[in-house]
Amino acid sequence: MNTLLPYWTRFVIYPLLGGFLGYITNWIAIKLLFRPKKKIFGIQGLLQKRKLLIAQKAGEVIREYLLNTQEIKKVVDKEKVKQSIIKLVDKTLFLVPKLGKRALSKILREITYLYFFDKDGFIKDEMLDLALSDTDLENIIKEKIINYDISELEEIINKVSHTEIRFILYSGAVLGLIIGIIEALLPL
Repeated sequence: MNTLLPYWTRFVIYPLLGGFLGYITNWIAIKLLFRPKKKIFGIQGLLQKRKLLIAQKAGEVIREYLLNTQEIKKVVDKEKVKQSIIKLVDKTLFLVPKLGKRALSKILREITYLYFFDKDGFIKDEMLDLALSDTDLENIIKEKIINYDISELEEIINKVSHTEIRFILYSGAVLGLIIGIIEALLPL
């Protein structure tokens, strides 16, 4: 054999080089999700490049599966709404003589409750639609995502998924190491 290095060095160099390259390529792939923030040589980070599409899809998914007016309707504090109605009615009737005020107040509250709440005690859909529609909610989510700084998002993702990111990096190194061993075992 006419080589510069002894044969056994293949079993050290190839796996180490493969592990290093596997780690580095995964590290680069993760970084390319966020960077570069501005287009350089036609390359831009995936999240920055697709920010508008991500915002639109996230808004749709959140509205459809997670948070919509029907879900909000379930968690609206009915007692707070009733207390607000009582205050509103009382403020409105401050000029009414005390004698008929109590009866009129009770009648107005009952009418308002019937107007705002359905038979099950939930806010009526038409009342909620006046205040907030599913489209409004979707647009709020979309705007928040569009205006969110990618650097902050990167920091949040790194904090939340630090363990998973390390796993991805080390998996690349292990796969590269295995490929290096296989490569070293192949005949010259």
